[in-house]
Amino acid sequence: MRAVGTKPGLFRIQLNQFWDETKVVSGNRDALVTLLIYRKQNPILVERITLYIKETLPLTFGNAACANLRQLNFSQARYYDNHQFDPTLYTDPGGYYIVWERCCRNDGLTNVNNAVATGVAMTFYLEFPPMLKNGVNFTNSAPEFRLPNGDYICINKPFTFDAGATDADGDQLRYSLVTPLNGYTTNISPGVTDVSPRDSYPPISWAPGFSLANVIPGNPPLSIDPATGVLRVRASAEGLYLFSVQCEEFRNGERIGSVRRDFMLPVVDCSKNTPPPAVIMASGKVAADLVSCNSQPLILAVEKDPVWAYQWQKDGNNIRGSTSDTLQVREAGVYTVVKSQAKACANDTTSQAVKISFIKAPAISLSLATLEPYCLGDTLTLKATGQLDYQYKWQYNGKDIAGEQQTTLRVYQSGTYGVLARTTVGACEGKDSLKVTLNSRPTVKINAPALGFCPDQSIQLTADGTGASRYQWQQNGTKLSDTTSRLLARQAGTYQVTVTAPGGCTATSSLVTLTQYDRPIVQFDSIFPICLTSSTTLISLAAQPTGGVYTGTGVQENRFDPAVAGVGKHKLTYNFTSGQGCQAEQSRWVEVSPGVNLTGPTTYKLAKGQNVQLLIQADQPISRYQWEPPASLSQVDVSSPIARPLETTAYSLTATSTMGCSNTLSLLVVVSDLLDIPTAFSPNGDGLNDVWVLPNIGVFPDCEVSIYNRWGELVFFSRGYAQPWDGTYKQERVQTGVYTYQIHIGDGTAATSYRGQLMVIH
Repeated sequence: MRAVGTKPGLFRIQLNQFWDETKVVSGNRDALVTLLIYRKQNPILVERITLYIKETLPLTFGNAACANLRQLNFSQARYYDNHQFDPTLYTDPGGYYIVWERCCRNDGLTNVNNAVATGVAMTFYLEFPPMLKNGVNFTNSAPEFRLPNGDYICINKPFTFDAGATDADGDQLRYSLVTPLNGYTTNISPGVTDVSPRDSYPPISWAPGFSLANVIPGNPPLSIDPATGVLRVRASAEGLYLFSVQCEEFRNGERIGSVRRDFMLPVVDCSKNTPPPAVIMASGKVAADLVSCNSQPLILAVEKDPVWAYQWQKDGNNIRGSTSDTLQVREAGVYTVVKSQAKACANDTTSQAVKISFIKAPAISLSLATLEPYCLGDTLTLKATGQLDYQYKWQYNGKDIAGEQQTTLRVYQSGTYGVLARTTVGACEGKDSLKVTLNSRPTVKINAPALGFCPDQSIQLTADGTGASRYQWQQNGTKLSDTTSRLLARQAGTYQVTVTAPGGCTATSSLVTLTQYDRPIVQFDSIFPICLTSSTTLISLAAQPTGGVYTGTGVQENRFDPAVAGVGKHKLTYNFTSGQGCQAEQSRWVEVSPGVNLTGPTTYKLAKGQNVQLLIQADQPISRYQWEPPASLSQVDVSSPIARPLETTAYSLTATSTMGCSNTLSLLVVVSDLLDIPTAFSPNGDGLNDVWVLPNIGVFPDCEVSIYNRWGELVFFSRGYAQPWDGTYKQERVQTGVYTYQIHIGDGTAATSYRGQLMVIH
């Protein structure tokens, strides 16, 4: 239980378990432990703390052969964490204790009664004072036992073991041997289930012949120095012995806390074959107290012989993993080496103690004056920074560089560079090193399928090379946004690409100049509107420059066939390709119109002195009319003039459309004399004037003749007058009297009606 910083109530809590690796079974190793905290006076449970296992460390034995022979294999499991206590809960003057219980212990213990049915359990116990005394914070860290060496006792051989502790507060510590606590857990219930306060915790039961005064029998038996915590024994019987060391702390003469640690020490027969102690050498000489530079490791060595096994120690503690015949020393301290038989369990011996001290080497730092990236082909400058009186020596990959003694070094290849610095009066060298890596440079060139292109076209440029991971394109020296290995160039100019390798080295391609060709200028002659008639011929097409291709409906090479294209508007295109492959085109529209279609009566009949409108219609807009002959016409430039010929006349009309197409229509105006209409006839059968004769009515075969009596009743009707009226009505002669006639000749605008009275005489 160690205070952390100055914050009241903040402690690092750690529980150490020691496991026998030869007794591993399922369930005997906990991932977490729960510590219970009680008040000592009138016990009550104050708090629970859960700790998780953080690390497991093997214990190192000085005599590996004997440890292996006796199958001694132990490790330390550490459970710890920082915990914030509430000091206001810890104010009782009698103090508090932390307890943890677990069953069961190693069942091969020699001095413990292992025959108990419930199993031999174990209990961790630590007492600590209140955290507030008289309203003032009271800080105390519990004594902390050192990490023990993996040790054992050779039978009938004097043995000492430092079981002492350290105290962060400098309190006085007193040590004593105590009987290990068994507690209340069993092999049936290995963990604590009842957290009721306890006045005490039962101890283990000693095996017959053993007691607290005879924990490890011998001459003398196991004892402990109450001031230092050093254990002493000359064991007389082999076995695995359990005991506890209690460490009590005192401040100003007052006992303020205590902590226990359980120990198991084996007693083995190491035999009487004792090797001579190893002799530690340094630089080929027997080592005594040595002073060395802290910048340069010191090598200690002993005799190299496969017969012997070694275990190096620093300040009496085994150095984990240091079992070879050499040791590289980097820390000050007292160094020894335990020598033993490599393949047989025998007594071991300890070498002379060598005290190592380090003096501070001259401060020196090595840096690169050149900024990254570092690339092959570059020359870099290493700079050593130290005092003015330093003397320098440079190294490359551990070997001296002849003649280089200045403060800077120019380098051009990868490797580890070091500098040694010594003052003019000092014997110690300062050293610094720096690893330099010159990265490969990428390579790049621009591949272009062509160096020229036409308007509205592009050229894909490709950066080809090795080692590139990033790309930066430029056009005419200006950076572009393109950052891939390909660029689609749409403008003329000078292009370049810079590539970067993963290590930061760059390379820039040669310049590539792209030219954009001029687009050819095309002129395509216009085509006048075309009238589609049976006589229409092929139209020649013309454009500049020559040599291009005409396309469109009705196009045949360089001519246009209106008959194939048909009536309508047609788009004709001329496409020209220059010598550089650039294309240009121009289009023209041509309109093909049908011929003008004129419709209307082709014959008109009228009596002399009358007029008629000549009605002609065209199927498209007409820009010009022309009648021939112009005589007796009201107008000669309209579609439907009024005609008043005095004699039968043949006319022709020529109409020209707005598209320039024309057509001619011929017609005939037949002029007849006026009708001669008798006003009386005598249908009396005497052979004279028996019928009503109209002398020139035959000129009007479509005439209509109607006769009405005085009451308006129609007594005669005839379309055409091939059979004159004989004066009858319903096959009987009509009465003598006056009748009314009505004669219609012609139609439309040429229609004429005659009305009058007719006298019928019998």
